[in-house]
Amino acid sequence: MRTDTPRFIASQAILWLHADGTETRIEARIGEPYQVDARTWACPAALEGVDGRYPDIFGDGSMQALSLAMGLIATRLGHMLENDAQLVYPEDRSPWNGATFGAANPAARVVHRRDD
Repeated sequence: MRTDTPRFIASQAILWLHADGTETRIEARIGEPYQVDARTWACPAALEGVDGRYPDIFGDGSMQALSLAMGLIATRLGHMLENDAQLVYPEDRSPWNGATFGAANPAARVVHRRDD
């Protein structure tokens, strides 16, 4: 289910640099949560240039719907880093900061191992 008239309240332009040298411009967008019934809320989300607009993300309250929509965008952007691809800001091609979507920059992720 999707609202026919989403009100997008936040967006971020990102450039996806593929390992083969091609580029894809992405516009990540989050909409204003809206109430579905007494307890359920939904939030529009889109990843234009890749997946387009998703079905609205439902949650138990506006905060959860918004959080889940942001998480979906962050997860999908993380998937795009496979096969030596990069995500950068289009203006200056500096590395994209995944904290925009509440996630650490997947490209800068450090794995800590426990010494046993």
